[in-house]
Amino acid sequence: MQRMDMIDQPKKYVQLGKRTIYLCGFLFIAVPVIVGSLVWYFTDVKCTNSKKDNAGDSSAIKDDDRTTTTTTTTTAKTTIAQPSLDDAPWMNLRLPEHIQAVHYDITLFPDFYNNSGWFYGNETVELNITRPTKHVLIHFNYLNITNTTLVDKNQERIPVNRTFAYAANQFWIVEAMNIIQPGTVFLKLQFDGSLTRAIVGFYKSTYINSKTNEIRNLATSKFQPTDARRAFPCLDEPNFKAQYTIRMVHLPEYIALSNMPNESTEMYRWNPRMVVTNFQRSPKMSTYLACFIVCDFASLENTTKYGTKIRVFATPDRIMQAQYSLGVMKTTMEYYQELFDVAFPLPKNDMIAIPDFVSGAMEHWGLITYREVNMLYDETGASAANKQRVAVVVAHEVAHMWFGNIVTMDWWDDLWLNEGFASFVEYIGVNVHEQAWQMMDQFVVEDVQPVMITDAGVRSHPIVVPVSHPDQINEVFDAISYSKGASVIRMSQEMLGREKFFQGIGRYLKKHEWGTAKTDDLWAELGNVNAGYSVKTVMDTWTRQMGLPVISITRLGNVVYAKQQRFLLDKSMQFDPAESPFRYKWYVCLDYITSGGSGGIQWMPMTDREDGFLLQTSLDQSTSWIKFNVNQTGFYRVNYPDDLWQRFGHILLNSGPSVMAPVDRSGLLDDAFNLARGGYLNYTIAMELTRYLHIEDHHLPWDSAYHGFDYLSDMFELDAAYIHLRNYVLKKVKPVMDKLTWADHGDHLTKLMRSNIITLACGFGDNGCLANATKLFRDWLDLNTTVPPNLRDYVYKYGLQNAGTEADWDKMWAKYMVETIPQERIKLLYGLANTKEIWLLNRYLKYTKDETKVRSQDFFSVITYIASNPVGRSLVWDWVRYNWEYLINRFSLSSRSLGRLIPSILSNFNTDFKLQEVNEFFAKYPEAGSGERARQQALESIHGNIRWMNNYKNVIVDWLKLSL
Repeated sequence: MQRMDMIDQPKKYVQLGKRTIYLCGFLFIAVPVIVGSLVWYFTDVKCTNSKKDNAGDSSAIKDDDRTTTTTTTTTAKTTIAQPSLDDAPWMNLRLPEHIQAVHYDITLFPDFYNNSGWFYGNETVELNITRPTKHVLIHFNYLNITNTTLVDKNQERIPVNRTFAYAANQFWIVEAMNIIQPGTVFLKLQFDGSLTRAIVGFYKSTYINSKTNEIRNLATSKFQPTDARRAFPCLDEPNFKAQYTIRMVHLPEYIALSNMPNESTEMYRWNPRMVVTNFQRSPKMSTYLACFIVCDFASLENTTKYGTKIRVFATPDRIMQAQYSLGVMKTTMEYYQELFDVAFPLPKNDMIAIPDFVSGAMEHWGLITYREVNMLYDETGASAANKQRVAVVVAHEVAHMWFGNIVTMDWWDDLWLNEGFASFVEYIGVNVHEQAWQMMDQFVVEDVQPVMITDAGVRSHPIVVPVSHPDQINEVFDAISYSKGASVIRMSQEMLGREKFFQGIGRYLKKHEWGTAKTDDLWAELGNVNAGYSVKTVMDTWTRQMGLPVISITRLGNVVYAKQQRFLLDKSMQFDPAESPFRYKWYVCLDYITSGGSGGIQWMPMTDREDGFLLQTSLDQSTSWIKFNVNQTGFYRVNYPDDLWQRFGHILLNSGPSVMAPVDRSGLLDDAFNLARGGYLNYTIAMELTRYLHIEDHHLPWDSAYHGFDYLSDMFELDAAYIHLRNYVLKKVKPVMDKLTWADHGDHLTKLMRSNIITLACGFGDNGCLANATKLFRDWLDLNTTVPPNLRDYVYKYGLQNAGTEADWDKMWAKYMVETIPQERIKLLYGLANTKEIWLLNRYLKYTKDETKVRSQDFFSVITYIASNPVGRSLVWDWVRYNWEYLINRFSLSSRSLGRLIPSILSNFNTDFKLQEVNEFFAKYPEAGSGERARQQALESIHGNIRWMNNYKNVIVDWLKLSL
């Protein structure tokens, strides 16, 4: 969620009498659109009623008659003030609660045509004031507010003493002459702003129609979390919900879209060359959910079985790539409505693929916006992973129509109520639409296992975390809110049972419909379904402290004990248990299954006996193994006695993988790698578990093994001992690669598995793998043959890396520049980053500064791709340090993407020399903005990597030598 960090001081204007002359002379003259110099002033006064009407230097564009009155109003002089701290509510970062927005009436004219890039607007905000006050505060950022008027419910003027900006908190303050008594007040504002400052707020996007070769423009919006104030002055906090009436002025060959259906489109009375599209009044919603777009896109439509009209929009040359998304949208909207027992409340729901979009997608109510790569799908250019990504993102955003839109978190500290729920429910939705994909099992490798690593550091944060400043708000849009939030919700469903869980969810949505909620509101409703335990008491231990436990299993004879402690990625890390209200203990619902098929569930208390908690199960000769955390539904790790770990390895190797479900095999591998990395388990035991992998035939265990080997590869990358790791991994991978082959066949999970296996085989230097990649690469470039979409990432990467020349790089670049399939464009950008030629990578880095070559939305992806190339990592590190001020000026410190760029480059550093470089850079540029926590996590990772190299490198090397 990118925002510009620095706050410009808006320009201030004093209304001059000579403008009356302009207005009277040019009242009925249309503004020439091509000039692009409209200064949009709206007024409630007709020329016959006042000699102080507003007009621009060109002819004026007036507001619609719906907002005109016969009341003469005046505008206070705008001043730049240094307010006193006494009676100064603008000094508080949060808006005062005694002023609530009821309704926004907004008219906007985005002048994005040709080379123009400015927008003009006016609005009337109906406010409900509940206690006497002299000050009305409203958010704004990067707007010129040119006229401010206050009137009461009878449209009588409220005298204004002054209006001024307080840039530090992004407030526009209206100070009345006298105390405003409780009741209804209307705040009328005229404003304008840039469409070209950034790709957040209200902004201009450009694309080339590949069929006509025309350059086309559009205006679109992206507000979450705090950028609605860039588009119109508003009470820009999620709990200030209001209704909206939107009008958009545009050329007739374009269409206008907003949250609600188009009520009418008519000639704009102040300019006959323009039309105005009027939209129906919306239900109550938060500012960040408002959306308005003017474009020339094409559409496809359908209707759900419940009668809701659904549409997808894309550039005219790509509209057929939106068919798959439309199908996923229909399935998920229908299923969610049944699952939650809450109807979709709007008369329509649209989705639109935007050429320039800073995020993956955004859940604007009734008008969901997407980056093209996450909504458009063409089977000729997109892989199985691309298709799954589209389905997951669509299902996620549709879930937000309930979790986030019908019920919104009260404040950003409860963001997980939006994002955690959507991140969990997306799997349910896709699982219905694509039943063969085993999505509920894929949840483990896609969300649970990755975020466990993030949450195992002392620089993580609780799911519910205090935030205040916009930088902190941007920062909390991270894996903890999304993936850990989703993991904890999934665990709660398993504890309660699916039926009771969704019964409680339905109650939660109905009770807080149209309003906001806090985490405790969720626990209250889930606790009212006869859970058998205090839901809040249990779940607070998972949401109000960071981290996760490791459950250590011990046994005395056949008696089994369990004991919990906080799991850390490096158990030598120091932390203070008192910093958590629960002293880093959790209520754990510990379940298990045995080799004989029996199983059980026991609650672990937060206090342990010295020897552990006695489990009501046994491990005797008739039970060859016992596996805890069945299906990996619990957010915890399990460490077994050494002999039981060894027994797992022996059974999997000798009896075959089928003795245990794939998701449980995946859990064992992931736990073993990370327990060893943290110092809880001897690395030799973890590595012994991998001996069976040459016979593993399922995607999930291989995905966990892939990530385990990937960390080892990162640590050994520049070490002479890398050859031993290489030989062992290839020994495990090659038989699987030979069985899978390079033929692009098999079911969905087989194709995902093949991707991991090829990456391991070619990445570790298998000659046969590299020869296949090179041949396919040469045939593609030289003979124009088609590479199957599922293989392209690897053909482009390893073909260029293994045998590419400058001429090859140039050919790939030329293909990228004319490619129209979004996923293929990303594949080409990725492939181009993998040349071994430093000077070509330097050229590529230079290209990232030119938005005609690399779109702003793809900038950070390209930098990260180059940094993932061993040849490019140090180059990128040097380039970013040299260009840091340029990056700040272009993206701002409030950019979440910029904040995470540095950690994405340096988190695998593992030497004291690199640590010193990082510390020196952070000392030189101490201001981190939205990247403050990410910096601390990166330093934590580097320290951990250095300790890892000192503690475990030789242990692993010795084991590898004996195992080959």
